[in-house]
Amino acid sequence: MQTTTCRLAYLDWLRALAILGIFLFTAARPFTPPATSEQPDQVNYMLNSSCIPLLFFLSGAASLHMALKRNNTKMVLLWIRRLLAPLLTSLFGLLPLLIWLGHWESGSTGTLWSYYGTAVKQALHPANWYHLWVVVCLALYMVMMLPLFRWLRKASARKFQQSLLWFVPGQRMFLLLLPIAALFITGLLLGSSGHLLVFLYWWLLVVLGFFCMMQPQLMDSLERNRRYSLILLLIAVSLVIAGQNYHAGPLAALMIEPVHAGLWVFCLTGYGKRYLDHEHHLRTYVNLFAWPFYLLQQPLIIIIAGFVLNWQYPPVLEYIFVTLSSWLLAVIIFNVLIKPFVITRFFFGVKPGTPPVATGKVVKVQLPQSEFFY
Repeated sequence: MQTTTCRLAYLDWLRALAILGIFLFTAARPFTPPATSEQPDQVNYMLNSSCIPLLFFLSGAASLHMALKRNNTKMVLLWIRRLLAPLLTSLFGLLPLLIWLGHWESGSTGTLWSYYGTAVKQALHPANWYHLWVVVCLALYMVMMLPLFRWLRKASARKFQQSLLWFVPGQRMFLLLLPIAALFITGLLLGSSGHLLVFLYWWLLVVLGFFCMMQPQLMDSLERNRRYSLILLLIAVSLVIAGQNYHAGPLAALMIEPVHAGLWVFCLTGYGKRYLDHEHHLRTYVNLFAWPFYLLQQPLIIIIAGFVLNWQYPPVLEYIFVTLSSWLLAVIIFNVLIKPFVITRFFFGVKPGTPPVATGKVVKVQLPQSEFFY
């Protein structure tokens, strides 16, 4: 199968915006009231309906280039460096440290080393994974996508690529959201676990991004129909809000919310392709910083918010302080402890060598080096 493999600037910027959105919503969580049956968790809802689905969609789109550029051995090594190593770093390093700090703040004594075994046991429990669920799911999805990666080099992939052109004219691309809605409705009717539905739903977004990048004209269609996506998104948001206010049944909510999240992805991707497909000298640094920042942001927020919540200041000012200080600390940690050293770059999923920084005219090079999940 033949396709363009040049790095696309708008995908990099959209990925950075998705991680920034996750960071901003996560920083707001300590300042929001606990979720109840009457008042659902709005922060969690916004994360699961906009930023996280967009991140999975972009990861699926990026995986196409990963598959075209590497053989099986290189893909396994890349999977270890980009997903497995950062996941183990978080499970055996960042999370135990965070758990020990919570134990220490509660008044307990003991050093990190003496409490490390207990902290690791707690960190390995899925209930304590927090933002690492995205990394765990991505690691599993890349394994699940291996048959698709092998299939790309077959003649049948070329035929399927041409068949995707049917979704390009008009507004047919919105039909691609129907399998996601069908999955939720079927799962609800069969009484499937909510966690299983979310896992499969995120996987469908990865596959959807893979197919949209496989046929680039689908991405062009997203750009062309961005206004339709925005209008439909506003309608879907209104229906979701109305359903929450009037306590609509779970079936009605699940019929709306998966499509609502898909429309967020289509709308943001369409506008991103239209207005963010530009080179900038900061893009190289942002690509290197994005993944370590995602791993660091929630532990930093929890640590800083634990001190800030004891202050007697307006919540808005405390939120701004937590956001800015967490971001600043992440930048310092990245530049001082992660970026300069090969071993720390490996542990946080950053490629060993610093990519060259181009100045002057932008020259697109075939098969450029990648910075994210591929």
